[in-house]
Amino acid sequence: MTEPQEALNQYLSVAQGWQTLCKKREDARQQLTALLSSDERPVDFAGQLGTVRERLEVLEWQINCAAREGVYAQGMVLDACVEEGLNAFMAANGTALTTALAPLLNGWDGLDVAARVLRTAIARQAEANRPEPAEAYRKIIAGSGLVPDRNMAEDCQQSYTAAQHFHFRQRLAKLDATQGGA
Repeated sequence: MTEPQEALNQYLSVAQGWQTLCKKREDARQQLTALLSSDERPVDFAGQLGTVRERLEVLEWQINCAAREGVYAQGMVLDACVEEGLNAFMAANGTALTTALAPLLNGWDGLDVAARVLRTAIARQAEANRPEPAEAYRKIIAGSGLVPDRNMAEDCQQSYTAAQHFHFRQRLAKLDATQGGA
């Protein structure tokens, strides 16, 4: 289990990396636009154009990977908070809860029936009182949000096969070797 603050730190680190890559993408797009709209073509126009386009394609892949990691990390923040909160609840109230559910837990369908009854009880409680995160987790959850950043979620829509990832890693390494990377 990851501690909630540790999960938030991981998320913030990943989100910063994603934002940095997005900034590089914007810079590369501006470079491409400037190159295409320039009245004077550089001597190696075709080579520069190809390099900028290659950098953009590799950046799109890097952004996709970073966004996927960010969405996953954001979910880990919520999972860590919920798991820690549930562990605390069960330590304080677990025996009472299982005692209340004992007739179902010890019955024919046991856990399945008890889970349905518990689900109904939770739904009623949530309808009666809007659930709020525990005070200990509010700042942590605010740091990552209850849902992934919309732009980050959009940036991770593309799927890549293992072979495509391998190919993009090779392309990135080539860009790094020739001019300091994307």
